Amino acid sequence: MGFAAIRIDFDRPEDRASVLDALARRPGPPALVLDTCQRLEVYADDPPDLPGFRVQTLAADASAFERLARIAAGLESRILGELEILGQVRTAYRQFRESHDTSSLDRVFQDALALARKARRESGIDRQLISLGALAARTLLDRVPAGAPLAVVGAGDLAGSVARYLAKPGDAPVRIGSRCPDNALRLARRLGAFGAGLDDLHHLLDGAAGIITATAAPHPVLYLHHLDRAADDLVIVDMGVPADCAPEIAARPHTTYIPLETIEAQAHGNVEDRRRRADRAGRIIREGAQAWSRRQPSA
Repeated sequence: MGFAAIRIDFDRPEDRASVLDALARRPGPPALVLDTCQRLEVYADDPPDLPGFRVQTLAADASAFERLARIAAGLESRILGELEILGQVRTAYRQFRESHDTSSLDRVFQDALALARKARRESGIDRQLISLGALAARTLLDRVPAGAPLAVVGAGDLAGSVARYLAKPGDAPVRIGSRCPDNALRLARRLGAFGAGLDDLHHLLDGAAGIITATAAPHPVLYLHHLDRAADDLVIVDMGVPADCAPEIAARPHTTYIPLETIEAQAHGNVEDRRRRADRAGRIIREGAQAWSRRQPSA
């Protein structure tokens, strides 16, 4: 059998560790094992023998090469064009090299990664943000002075995504407030930020020039009096459903209030743009896989 992409299926999540252990101990030809939250796939010249698990060949030869490049480019991800998967494929390749640095497959994996990078670069697939958390954070950062104090109200998944994005520039510590102070402190510790409960909002928002709210509260959590010590020129992005901010906040002087609907509209437009760019990336990879196939020695 030639180069192939092979999927391994199992019935229980806890079986994943057993599969990975069996793959690590298997004798025979070298293989690249791609283990992500979405997939467990093996790229090798021969399918692994794994009694008790379902092993299915997904693609072979040029089609397998194309599949690996598409995955690395983010074209097979739930979030189209995500960058994280490229790092995961690189990690899988590095682990492969550590055990099989003289394998003939080494060039195959290098070529697939190079093609994925080319497709991402030339298509610009990740030029526009599509995640709500990243868009909310980018919208805020574009409107406040560099290094200005920023605050996030909420500590759930969406608020955590926002806080992580805001913390990347590292110009100023991010302040995080939550109904549950322990959740705020836990998230703050991971980001080198400051955390507090909602009872301490006055202190949390002291001097803040930008605020993003992202709670699951059934009623507003941010009122006008909470902003007494915030910056005069203030930007607020409200990601709550229903709104986290009391209606009068939008009328506060020198305040830019951006509701969730604005962020969602931008995300929708960016998704359409990313789909068009993904089509171009797919064509680049298809043409690259065909060229790669022509360079391979005949059987």
